[in-house]
Amino acid sequence: MVTAADQLTSLLLSDRLAEQELTVTEVGLADMVEESRSGRFDAVIAVPPVSLLDYTEGRWHDALVGVDASLPLTILASPRVPVRAVAGVRRAAGGLALLDSSSPTSVWTVIASIRLAVTGRHTIDSVFTEQRGSSVLGGFSPAERLVYELLACGCSNRAIAEQLFLSERTVETHVRQIFMRLGLSEDPATNRRVLAARLALDGTAQVSSNRAR
Repeated sequence: MVTAADQLTSLLLSDRLAEQELTVTEVGLADMVEESRSGRFDAVIAVPPVSLLDYTEGRWHDALVGVDASLPLTILASPRVPVRAVAGVRRAAGGLALLDSSSPTSVWTVIASIRLAVTGRHTIDSVFTEQRGSSVLGGFSPAERLVYELLACGCSNRAIAEQLFLSERTVETHVRQIFMRLGLSEDPATNRRVLAARLALDGTAQVSSNRAR
């Protein structure tokens, strides 16, 4: 099954896979979760939008997390969207591959990633795991990074707690720490969750801290 934000990308990818004698069915985002649980497919390939706004408003994270956990899931994505958060909540035998769609990716890479995912392995391109010194995520703990990435996807504290198997109070603590690290003080004129999400899109943004010391 192939689900892509862009119809042309979906057609091209499906054609390339079909050339390798693979049976491919294109499925829309709205039907991806349900179809993944239909028993008709052996693997899922998803190509989310490159824009964080489109990724968030389209509820792509929820859909990707909702894919049948027993199926291998390969995601071709831009490093600008927080798909790495999917790896933090997908605990299943189906396996997962996160491939950088901004670099040349051959159909063989996709097929190889599916084969590894079938065995339950996680294959994640380094661009989704590396920590650049200038990134606002650089000083975060692994738990804070996962919470931050889910927050950037538009998840509420309750949704984050459910997906990471944490208490809501623990998530609230992480979120407060995230705001502190980003230098986002409490201000009735601004929405810190929105600002934090925008910074997730631009990891090199410089934030001046005005919080009380």
